[in-house]
Amino acid sequence: MNQSVFISREPEQVIDLLTFCKERQWGLIAQSFIHFTESTFELPSGWEVIFFPSPRSVSFFFKTINPEKLADKRIACAGEGTAREFKNNSKQRIDFIADQAGNTESVRVDFQKWLGNKTVLYVGSNLAKKNVLWNLPHEQWQFIQVYETNYQSKQIPTGTIYIFSSPSNVDSFLKENKIPTDSRVIAWGNTTAQALEKRKINVSYTLQTSKETEIIEYLKSFN
Repeated sequence: MNQSVFISREPEQVIDLLTFCKERQWGLIAQSFIHFTESTFELPSGWEVIFFPSPRSVSFFFKTINPEKLADKRIACAGEGTAREFKNNSKQRIDFIADQAGNTESVRVDFQKWLGNKTVLYVGSNLAKKNVLWNLPHEQWQFIQVYETNYQSKQIPTGTIYIFSSPSNVDSFLKENKIPTDSRVIAWGNTTAQALEKRKINVSYTLQTSKETEIIEYLKSFN
């Protein structure tokens, strides 16, 4: 049976998945249902560690801030993809990289163990979940919004496999579309899985590493 796949990412972000689907003669729609705009912000004082939850948070942060401003700070990234984007913008050493970017509880526990009593600045969007900060005393962390997430909903043809990359994409997608009950749904990390489950949508698989290769390995089991 040929499959029809939807993923809430742009084609240039999922080159390997495009190749995989083409080889299997599967249909593929790669389309993000959100877009982003730069926010105006200033870098606050009184923190020791900066935490980047995503590659996008890194890229928007460095649109405004010179990397030299972080010379005396410690750097923490939510996964390898975020760390790669940081290295594209700065030569500074990264002090913490989460092993399982898709497992938000694992990231939170590992990060807070590493953080100890140090103060942290969290960089994100207007819709940031800030899961990594849960249970930290409020005086131990600060937040800056470096970009804004906006919905861009549209109707698409129904498919057999749906891959959602963020809670925001889930919300925007469901404004104009429904997921057939017999479809497979893949969540890009625990927060996305939780967003789907809140909508009473059964999640077939949740990525733990936030790597495109993990999606492909899972899809290889399908006929």
